[in-house]
Amino acid sequence: MTEKEARALRSLITQGAQSLSDAQVSTAPEVLPRLKYDGSLISNGTRINWNGTIKRSAVDLWDTEANDPDHAPTLWEDVLYRDGYRIIPETITVGLQFSSGELGWWGDKLYRSLRDANVWTPADYPAGWEEVG
Repeated sequence: MTEKEARALRSLITQGAQSLSDAQVSTAPEVLPRLKYDGSLISNGTRINWNGTIKRSAVDLWDTEANDPDHAPTLWEDVLYRDGYRIIPETITVGLQFSSGELGWWGDKLYRSLRDANVWTPADYPAGWEEVG
């Protein structure tokens, strides 16, 4: 494969990755674009690969060092998925509740929710979760 063909293929992969769900893209964050620091527009909602984690722009912004997740963290949101499963946040709001049977990461361990509308972490209510890995 020539360098030109490789670049064209990478462009197609990156474009296609934007149509994947957060869960899907969390299994291969390397398919997402990285910041180029070229001053181009990054539209609100664009996901990027930031040092192996997925970030989503919270607003329209310019691709500059001053606007990257390290320098302007309020312009970016964490995508709370890893390896296809949600990351269980420290505080689970009603909008982030887990369903019975849904898997989630708590630290480095995978847990299954044992109840519907689960708004407790495995640390806060261990009886609501089962460790699966």
